[in-house]
Amino acid sequence: MPMGDVIRRSAHRFPNKTALVFGETSWTYKELNRRVNGLANSFLQLGLKKGDRVALLAHNGPVYFEVYFACAKSGGIFVPINNLLRRAELLQILNYIGPRYIVFGPEFEEVLGSIRGELKSVETWVCLKEGVSAPILSYDRLVKEGNGEEPGVAIADDDIMSIVLTSGTTGLPKGAMRSHRHIYVNGLTGAAEVGLRASDRTLLVFPFYHVTWEDNLRHILMANTVLIRKEGSFDAAEVLGTISREGITICQLVPTMISSLLQLENSESFDLSKLRLIVYAASPMPVELLKKALKRFQCQFMQLYGQTETGPLTTLLKPEDHVLEGSPEQVARLASAGRPVLSYEIRIVDKEGKDLPTGDVGEIAVRSECMTVGYWNLPKETAKTIRGGWLYTGDYGRLDEEGFVYIVDRKNDMIISGAKNIYPREIEEVLYRHPAVLETTVIGVPDEHWGESVKALVVLREGMEATEQEMIAYCRENLASYKKPRYVEFRKELPKSPTGKILKRVIRDEYWKGRDRRV
Repeated sequence: MPMGDVIRRSAHRFPNKTALVFGETSWTYKELNRRVNGLANSFLQLGLKKGDRVALLAHNGPVYFEVYFACAKSGGIFVPINNLLRRAELLQILNYIGPRYIVFGPEFEEVLGSIRGELKSVETWVCLKEGVSAPILSYDRLVKEGNGEEPGVAIADDDIMSIVLTSGTTGLPKGAMRSHRHIYVNGLTGAAEVGLRASDRTLLVFPFYHVTWEDNLRHILMANTVLIRKEGSFDAAEVLGTISREGITICQLVPTMISSLLQLENSESFDLSKLRLIVYAASPMPVELLKKALKRFQCQFMQLYGQTETGPLTTLLKPEDHVLEGSPEQVARLASAGRPVLSYEIRIVDKEGKDLPTGDVGEIAVRSECMTVGYWNLPKETAKTIRGGWLYTGDYGRLDEEGFVYIVDRKNDMIISGAKNIYPREIEEVLYRHPAVLETTVIGVPDEHWGESVKALVVLREGMEATEQEMIAYCRENLASYKKPRYVEFRKELPKSPTGKILKRVIRDEYWKGRDRRV
């Protein structure tokens, strides 16, 4: 079913039910669908054609739902842009995606204005504020003045609905294409596997440019009430207060957030009686942290594993598999990512793509209707990732006799810190621009709170000097802040192969030695 029908059907079934809550404002499903139609019809009047990319650069808010479903109904392709990126990063990504339309918050007006002359494709600029002047259009006027009837554009299941940006070991952006069918089946799978109820109220805390937001559209499919948390540093007291005050029944968090909730001194004072399920995802959960969380919150826990390319929902560790007191095999499964969800098949393969015996570690390959159809304008990268109908994830893992998946390492060098994907090559390129740097490599090192922290190892040029703080500040100036190294270590030399390649795996082993998992 085309995704535009998801919001239309929910509005038809539950017109007066609250769909979204953001701050002091709320929208019913009928109101939300009317706003979506107004925006979709305005896009069409502005000349939008099926397949045109519509980029959104904004902080979390209802605008994501409105622009997304307006694209779904008009034939546009929704492209969320990371709002933490700097000028050069935005320019690179926007020219790669080639949007004709861009919707942006007023706080991004200056940076977009600075690259306007270098953008190759953008024709229509829409700002999320009143009082704009041509050629910039007012978002609110497009919503309010557009025809509120259904647009009536013919949308096929295999039309591309969205492009979500990921990256590879090169650090260059790759846009994972997601079709209407892909997202709809993923939503149905999630609703069934997670066990959503019509009465559920969910709190969304992740950045909406992340694929997790689109994964949570299963709540719109089920006509749940969705509360949107404003962006900013994670505030454990604020989140627990919202869960308590708003009667939240489901909340999806990352392990670092759960750790912050547990560290809150007065956490016992919050009424969490309506919270029935905490879903955790995006990075591995330390088993000891999970045990503490299970004892404290007295609700069900569920782990999701996946990637932007895979759905993202791929495996699920269900509540009944979170066993604290049981056989050694049962307790050991707390370290697993669960079993494949109902729409997925998983294999563990060697370098040649051949199946490995149960228990052996190899690359995780997956197959499903929910996986990406490929990378936008990158046929070679697509062919490397999807082979013979199977998507090769780049993650290393193993299967046990009951089909549980254990993630043990990753093939590429991506770092996951606080559920954010960080690509070492991008940081290395910045460090290499520093005049004092001769050689460098960037790795993820263990961090009890964040999962991994970014560490740079640097060899200085002869006769040159630099400090750790100087290097960190240099990266902060040239990259989104979350990508900067937390630690910088200076060395006389870095280990290399006979061909001169820096042996990053050897360096990583120094810090991960003796651990069961290396992510």
